[in-house]
Amino acid sequence: MTSDAGAAGRAYPYWSGWHMVGCSVLFFGLFGTFAVSLFPAGYDRVRTGDLPTGVAMMVFGVFGAPTLGMAFWSLVTGVRNTFRPPLLRLTADALVLPAEARGEPPRGEHGELLSQEPPQPEAVPLNAIRTVATNGGGHKRGLEVVHALSAQPLRIEAHMMCAGDFNDLVARLQTAVPTAFAPAPTRPGG
Repeated sequence: MTSDAGAAGRAYPYWSGWHMVGCSVLFFGLFGTFAVSLFPAGYDRVRTGDLPTGVAMMVFGVFGAPTLGMAFWSLVTGVRNTFRPPLLRLTADALVLPAEARGEPPRGEHGELLSQEPPQPEAVPLNAIRTVATNGGGHKRGLEVVHALSAQPLRIEAHMMCAGDFNDLVARLQTAVPTAFAPAPTRPGG
């Protein structure tokens, strides 16, 4: 599903796909349905005099019900991403990253945000790329890009792209930045 934008470069859809959407809809939907079904049963328990159990079931039902909304939101997001997926773009002079590839903003040891900015920039100029390596296998396969704009390497996950798109991206990066794919020089005596 790669789109060729001519002089603007190539655009690759970068999202987890329907398998992830289906899992989240199923999980949130089942949990929410179970929670909502506890509400009337809890009310019946309260009416028959089993107050602690009935109240506990009703509270669980009330607090679990919003997960039905999360299931619906996951479905809407999946439909949106099917027709307008986030795009990872490779232009003649940069790798333009969608929000999903930029990473989460750094957090402190107690979970507080240290910065609002994600660790990766919106675009990584090709001349800033130092090394590129394909690592992992299966679901862990990815492209690790070390560049001058961030201390943390950029990780492009293969499972977020079609296999053909991922392989095309690797081939085009090898053509655009061949020195980044060169093996590290060995040190004498080691």
